[in-house]
Amino acid sequence: MKVMGANFPETASFIAKCTNCGMLYMNTEATQENILDYYKYGATAPKYYDMFGQEDTDDYYRHLSKLIEPCIDKQSSILDIAGAWGEFASYMKALGYEDITDLDPAEKCISYAKEHGIKTLMTDSTDMRDIREKSFDLVILNHSLEHIIDVESTMLNIDRVLKDEGYLFIEVPDVEGYADEEAAPFNFLTYEHVLHMSMNDIDNLAGIYGYEIIDSGKYYKKVSNYPSIYAVMRKGGKRDITYSEISEMSMLRYLEKSKKSLEEFLEPLRQSGEELILWGIGASTAILIESFRGCNVKELIDRNPDRQGLKFSINDKPYVVKDPKDASEGTIVILSIPYHDSIERQIRQMGYDNKIIALKCQEN
Repeated sequence: MKVMGANFPETASFIAKCTNCGMLYMNTEATQENILDYYKYGATAPKYYDMFGQEDTDDYYRHLSKLIEPCIDKQSSILDIAGAWGEFASYMKALGYEDITDLDPAEKCISYAKEHGIKTLMTDSTDMRDIREKSFDLVILNHSLEHIIDVESTMLNIDRVLKDEGYLFIEVPDVEGYADEEAAPFNFLTYEHVLHMSMNDIDNLAGIYGYEIIDSGKYYKKVSNYPSIYAVMRKGGKRDITYSEISEMSMLRYLEKSKKSLEEFLEPLRQSGEELILWGIGASTAILIESFRGCNVKELIDRNPDRQGLKFSINDKPYVVKDPKDASEGTIVILSIPYHDSIERQIRQMGYDNKIIALKCQEN
């Protein structure tokens, strides 16, 4: 996980299964504090409107708003946990929902949201002590729960700040859908995601912390190319958990597809011996680097200054991640599928005319 930052441990991380319920999670020596520092100082959340455009972003926010509208009115108090730049809060405010708060640990995100007239709280889900009890009608965990190691503190904090008649909305990536998507091999095993959840896991989460699910379903998050599941829940009685193998079976199918697809992609490159520039060494793609053994890798490129200078080894040869301005001749392999189009635009805008290829999973 060193691509996440110097403070992360050098030890290996593994995908593990809970023997009580079957949920998959990252077994790692990294801590919640490591993750929090990453989002405070390292990672930059994408601005959806800049990255994915007006139409697709509005479509996604419309999807979210339709799911939560039955739970709220225009006077409801809403808390968006890890709301980043406050873009969804701005969307809801434009619909007439004035009392929506963007909670995020990153100062740059909070400052931006404030400048755009959004209420803000600069903290994280595991430290909400300064928020008054029972002060929100709705709490939103929209593609944020999967990034949290300390789920217990998060859920107890939500219980404390949510009104007795309040609602909780959760949307996360759907591990059951990983193998059905066309994406870079292992793309869904980004180091940023420490939980890989199925609907059974959401149901168990609700039962453990005393929520009743009143609406749930599956949805394809087009703006990030993620199969997703969502649930709207309100406070109710606690229930026993249910064990399921569906997450494990889904993950094993995805791993097998990823391995097969990666080999099919790499073998012609090994045979051709063409010089390769691996572009985009991030939390979702660093896992792929050592798979390029046997290929003629020339250099590694990433535009994030925090990743430039990181060292990797391929074919027992050391490589240092470089700035895009230092790229040279060779075939560029864009490792990220969700951000492929924007990365290719950036490459062309910089004046590079290199051949560009994309890493994708083959169809089953």
